[in-house]
Amino acid sequence: AWVLSAEVLNILLGHSAVGMRQRWSLLSLSIFGLVLHLSLRASFVPCRYLRAAPIPRVRRHAQDLDGRNVKKEYTVNEEIRANEVRVVGIASGERGQMQETNQIMSISGALDMARELGVDVILINEDQDPPLVKIASVGKYIYQENKKKKEQAKNKQPKMKEVKISYTIGDHDLYTRLTQIEKWVENPRQQVKVQVVLKGRSRMFEKQARQLLDRVRREVAAYAKVPGIDKGNDPVTKDGRGDLIMLLGQGPDRALLKQIIEEAGGKKAVQKGALEEEEVEEEEEEEEEAPADEDDEVKAIEAEMKEMREELIECGISPGQVNQEPEMQDLLKRLNAAKAKVGA
Repeated sequence: AWVLSAEVLNILLGHSAVGMRQRWSLLSLSIFGLVLHLSLRASFVPCRYLRAAPIPRVRRHAQDLDGRNVKKEYTVNEEIRANEVRVVGIASGERGQMQETNQIMSISGALDMARELGVDVILINEDQDPPLVKIASVGKYIYQENKKKKEQAKNKQPKMKEVKISYTIGDHDLYTRLTQIEKWVENPRQQVKVQVVLKGRSRMFEKQARQLLDRVRREVAAYAKVPGIDKGNDPVTKDGRGDLIMLLGQGPDRALLKQIIEEAGGKKAVQKGALEEEEVEEEEEEEEEAPADEDDEVKAIEAEMKEMREELIECGISPGQVNQEPEMQDLLKRLNAAKAKVGA
């Protein structure tokens, strides 16, 4: 384009024997060439900046082999791009129990097997070669996985909470931290570490720090106690930096409460508190021994059936098929048995 422009400029200046009409034609051609050059240069993108559109790994709304819309977090059936897959599990039985396998087959063969069983091909791990899949109903598989996650969350030990205070802390700040401790220990598995930070010359006031921890222990005795205190363990320990530490867990410290009552009201108050505790324990034993009300049992089973129905529908099982699931059949049998007791 630049060479063409130079030639045209030479003609326009009269250095070449060309007519006026031809000069205007060449001028128009040169302007068109410059505009074309600039437009191509502006729209040019180097190859290193070009990227293919990524294929989404998670598909939350898709269809199973029966054409039903399923809410899931897995790639299933025709969405799987691999030519060969490794089948590591096949669902069998009414309850969809997973049978472990280790077969390598084509994706078309896996889809044919899934159609024969009336289930789906679910991609478990696409990073393996060949990718790992399971042949099962995607709705039931998601339901079982969610159930496992809930059980693991219940059994998981929560992370220990920490409360760092100074031996010169004020009453208002201390009670704020005690309120936070009370909320934390509502979880029976939760433990709280109360740490009195001692730095530099403040290590000289270890006695005051121990008195502060003893005060904290008394304040929370109604709902928290030091684990292992019944075995005679020291409630306060010292770490490598010289800080004082006390661990707290859920449950009242009965021995400390009796001591506090004795200091406040004498032995009569202790005896009265012991009698009240015995009465409460007797009432609890009577409640445990008393048979459960049949009406409450029926209501509890109905509530469980309602929750189970919502979970199955959320996992993609159609409302008309929910009552045919094994879980719902078991709950229905229990409900009929409870109603028969009420009628008797």
